[in-house]
Amino acid sequence: MAGDVIRIKGTRNGLVALIDTGYDFTEIKNVLRTKIEASKGFFKGARITFHYPESNSLSDDMTRELESICSACGLIPDRQIAWPAAPEPRGITSQTYNEIAISQENELNPVLNEPSPSLPAAGISRADREPSILVNRSIRSGQKLSYDGNVIILGDVNPGSEITASGNIVVWGSLRGVVHAGAGGRQDCSIMAFRLNPVQLRIASVISRSPENQELSPYPEIARLVNGKMVIEPYLTYGLRKN
Repeated sequence: MAGDVIRIKGTRNGLVALIDTGYDFTEIKNVLRTKIEASKGFFKGARITFHYPESNSLSDDMTRELESICSACGLIPDRQIAWPAAPEPRGITSQTYNEIAISQENELNPVLNEPSPSLPAAGISRADREPSILVNRSIRSGQKLSYDGNVIILGDVNPGSEITASGNIVVWGSLRGVVHAGAGGRQDCSIMAFRLNPVQLRIASVISRSPENQELSPYPEIARLVNGKMVIEPYLTYGLRKN
């Protein structure tokens, strides 16, 4: 597939074309040209370099050919652009053979390792300043994820999987596993999911289970602690009340 040959990613210094050199070089050139032309000028004027995450580098002559294609399409080749090394997310623990592979590109990404300097000094909650991690995949049965901060899952949390976070947990999908927010004892943490049907929810030391034969809610829900008891309510209602 063309998408597997070249993937163009943006960094703060410019574009990086991630190339799988296991493909024929003629195909690589054709795919590069097609991708740039399909952008309809969106990349024009941008700086670009090449990176080979899973294979050997191309020769200098081949690289110059790719740079010529980019130049002809209005891009600026710049070999000084570096593909940022993905720092290992802190607090991730490998607990099973079927662990989440922290080295797999685009699947586990630190969203915020430290407070952004753009945040104001006041009026920002503790959760907004915590490190966060984004998982671009579903969590399968047997997988466990533990993180010192907030966890965002772009996918489902399936039965037999476990997520533990010292901060909040947000699931952009169905939550059907075991999740523990506020693992350090914080009672101000919450758990939100588009479809909340867990085996077990835990916030700090408070544990809740889904009733049997519970009808699934058609809207996102959030679980939080109120006076030491877990409350589950529609997220829209909660969000409106906060505003």
